[in-house]
Amino acid sequence: NAYNQEERVVCAGYDNGDIKLFDLRNMALRWETNIKNGVCSLEFDRKDISMNKLVATSLEGKFHVFDMRTQHPTKGFASVSEKAHKSTVWQVRHLPQNRELFLTAGGAGGLHLWK
Repeated sequence: NAYNQEERVVCAGYDNGDIKLFDLRNMALRWETNIKNGVCSLEFDRKDISMNKLVATSLEGKFHVFDMRTQHPTKGFASVSEKAHKSTVWQVRHLPQNRELFLTAGGAGGLHLWK
């Protein structure tokens, strides 16, 4: 949600597994969750549209995909997690031409393409 001059949202991941979404326009915490292990990388699928998908990678070899358009009042955003690598997943990057595709980079040198 930083696609125009009015919307300003930033997301941060922490070593204890916390993920926090801050609304900079209102100076407030908009959402938070914990993925139970250190966050290594966060990326929204595109920066020129409203929030759609957020991918978080972790030390335990998993990635978590959050549907940022479907939020339950108490349970938060809809999400799915997948064991991606046998080692830490250090990086996630979405394909600019197709936001449905993203790549994860593992600590053992492996690259995995996901849809």
